[in-house]
Amino acid sequence: MNKYYLYFLVLSLSILIACLLGGSVFVLATGLILFDRCLFGRVKIIHGIEFTTISLMMVSIKYDLFVSIPFCIFVLYVFPAIINLSLGERLITNKEFMMVRIGFGLIVHLLSVFIIFYLKTIDVFLLMGIMLLFGHTLYTLKGKMTQNNFILDSPGIIINIIFNLSLAFFFHSFWLSLLI
Repeated sequence: MNKYYLYFLVLSLSILIACLLGGSVFVLATGLILFDRCLFGRVKIIHGIEFTTISLMMVSIKYDLFVSIPFCIFVLYVFPAIINLSLGERLITNKEFMMVRIGFGLIVHLLSVFIIFYLKTIDVFLLMGIMLLFGHTLYTLKGKMTQNNFILDSPGIIINIIFNLSLAFFFHSFWLSLLI
């Protein structure tokens, strides 16, 4: 079977499952994840757009844990891995690109799903700030525990938080219209 057919088959199945499970929010979140992990991640011109955090927030706020946890596992990790492995080494210009992402990130995202689900009544802007601080804190702790010469990228973290909070601020009404 041609690799492109397999790619479009997985992409089509992902969109079909997204449509059947939850409608527009699920489809938008799935599209953002697949765009980030399968296409944008290969070239990564702009670092720091938190498509994963935004998608997890949308799905966890709109749906319950029975949809959010499988979304986290399958849409964030399994579907992109299948698509990336079927595409192979094509179009990769980003040195940090990984075809299959399984590991510490899965734990962080699963914990994020629970936090978002239990804090879903607070404002989207504040929730985005909490999730960004949570993610950066866990990745910093992991770096300090696993690397001998870990250097904290404070300016990068600050720029990432400011940039993503500004996205949450400017698209605040759009996110709320999707989630209500």
